Amino acid sequence: MYAVYKKELASYFRSMIGWLFLAVNLFFAGWNFRYYGMMAGYPYMSYVLSAILMIFLLCVPILTMRVFSEEARTRTDQLLYTSPVSVWKIILGKYMALVTIFSIMLLILCFYPLVLRIYGSVPLGENYVAIFSFWVFGITCIAIGVFLSVLTESQIIAAVLTFFTLLLGAMMQGICNLISANGNVITDILQVFNITSYFMNYGLNGMIFLPSLLYYVSVIFLCLFLTGFVILKRRWRVATHGIGKAVGSISGVVIMILVIIAVNIGVGMLPGEFITLDITYNRLYSLLPETKAYLETLDQPVTMYYLADQSAMDETLHFTLTAMDENSDQITVINVSPTENPYFYASYTDTMPMDNSVIVVCGDKYKVVEYNECYQSEILRQVNYMTGEYEVVGYEVTGYDGEGSLAAAIDYVTGEADAKIYCIAGHDELELDTALSSLITNANYEMETINLLTYDAIPEDASCLFLIAPLQDYNEDELTKIEAYLQKGGNAMIVVAFSDSGELTNYYQLLQPYGLTVCPGLVMEEGSSYYNGQQYLLLPDIKDTAFTEDIYSVYRTKYIYMPYAKGMKAEETLSDVSLLAFLTTTEYAYSTSSYNMEVDESAPVMGPFILGAYASKVYPDGISEIVAFSSEYLLWPDMNDAVGGNNYNVFMNAVNTLMGEEEARIIPPKPFTYDPILINSTARSIFSVLLIGIIPGGLVLTGFNIWFLRRKY
Repeated sequence: MYAVYKKELASYFRSMIGWLFLAVNLFFAGWNFRYYGMMAGYPYMSYVLSAILMIFLLCVPILTMRVFSEEARTRTDQLLYTSPVSVWKIILGKYMALVTIFSIMLLILCFYPLVLRIYGSVPLGENYVAIFSFWVFGITCIAIGVFLSVLTESQIIAAVLTFFTLLLGAMMQGICNLISANGNVITDILQVFNITSYFMNYGLNGMIFLPSLLYYVSVIFLCLFLTGFVILKRRWRVATHGIGKAVGSISGVVIMILVIIAVNIGVGMLPGEFITLDITYNRLYSLLPETKAYLETLDQPVTMYYLADQSAMDETLHFTLTAMDENSDQITVINVSPTENPYFYASYTDTMPMDNSVIVVCGDKYKVVEYNECYQSEILRQVNYMTGEYEVVGYEVTGYDGEGSLAAAIDYVTGEADAKIYCIAGHDELELDTALSSLITNANYEMETINLLTYDAIPEDASCLFLIAPLQDYNEDELTKIEAYLQKGGNAMIVVAFSDSGELTNYYQLLQPYGLTVCPGLVMEEGSSYYNGQQYLLLPDIKDTAFTEDIYSVYRTKYIYMPYAKGMKAEETLSDVSLLAFLTTTEYAYSTSSYNMEVDESAPVMGPFILGAYASKVYPDGISEIVAFSSEYLLWPDMNDAVGGNNYNVFMNAVNTLMGEEEARIIPPKPFTYDPILINSTARSIFSVLLIGIIPGGLVLTGFNIWFLRRKY
């Protein structure tokens, strides 16, 4: 076999075919890498590999067309097949030579992510899974080309047959969708010939899917087996002029195909956790440990109706639903086709949900999880220089929240009571970003924004008030309404912000009954608890409490980030108040109102200060609880990202306490965001010349030189 392998490999590099195959594919790979990786800044090879797919399918027939057809045309096949080497070794030797040529191309592509790694953060696991999947897909296409080459003596016919077979396989998903949007017996059979879906849907997305690997290995084995069958059948006919052995071989082929089908079906029926390896950096295609732990606690049957045609399913959401079904005996997922059953939703809601939405049902309760709720998005704005105003120019999907939304819906339909949060507006309050809002809604806390000017009192169904960093002070009437709510045993989240309009006297007055006083100015830290040498970028001391669970550490390995914080002080101990400070400054901190950030000489206020506190007060009509934070920047997404999400964690722990939940029911969203690769123009030019010009050009010149010298001599 090794002798055949060396001869075949050498024949490709003594001609132009092997060199051209490498040069053409690497040229287009370099071109797309320049656009997607070096200019657009995408750190994923999947963009490059999907872009060169059709070029590769065009090149494979040129590579494989002569592997057996040339031997048959020149009649050297008889000499080859009568040699001491077995037919199977001949086939494997020729096939491995072709695989080697293709592997050289992939080996060069393996350096592309490392180029990006020099200039930014790159998910190497996803990139190399994508390259590996392309390699498996590629050697499968080569095996198909090898089999079709043995059927004819004409290289042209072999190339045309291979190209149209591969093209048909690439188009098979679209053909099946045209036949039936939800699949039938015909499409199930045709899907066997869909050679690209496993590669495009799994490998390119950073997932190793055992059925896809088995499918490609089965196609490779079957094509090589059929190649051997055709060769042996010809030899038997020459030797015996009979069909006895041929019939026996046909029966062997049939048995082999049946075994392959049975093995593939058997593996496909295994639970997803045994056949799926999620390599994505955000674990997009696997359930988080929090979700699995929650599903184990379910004690009521839940039915989830997935409203989507088979041809239009969202792959990520479908994976999540399937995984939930497999991880809990209480969950049943049923696919409902909107095309075949367009009014199914009417049994649960008057409004038609979007396709790919999910209706979660338990007993008489239901909740519709709209498809757009499964993804986080940000509004993209651009300055209109004619008007000087920002205008919405589009939306960007920033994360996947399907897992959290579905878990929240399950919790809602299996829960007993609803919880409602009212956010007070009208004073330039901070608007919570989409990620934090998703955490709150996924905990099944309904939020509604109200302006107290239009209400006589806080609504009776309020479980909690959000007073989030107003920049304008409350008036006396608003203050009275909030105080009346708290005195009835109401709870509130109070966030203090530094305001250019001055101190918010009425707003700060809400904290006084709970033993807290807001100090004027901003807090400056002279201890070690600040960031990047800036004393107003506070990293508070974290106390070991329920609010700081999973954040507190004796060795301080995690941080809370609170820039531009105001200081709070605890008043004298009140008999009816219980106060717990869980975020504080050091004793070396001070408060300043001057722009040069120096200590106020007239009336300096020295630390330590309270930056986050829980307080409860006993009123005649009930016990009121509040949580107070002294910086609105605690809730800014950039500040939260800077400390790995710890800001949102402590905030959600506080929310759950105020809502009466002992444990959080939060499934965090899975972010899509990444830091774009920033390559300077000089480096981009150098790599572009190398990948698009020097390497492909060098391969072509080398191949031409070898071919010319061999032709000359």
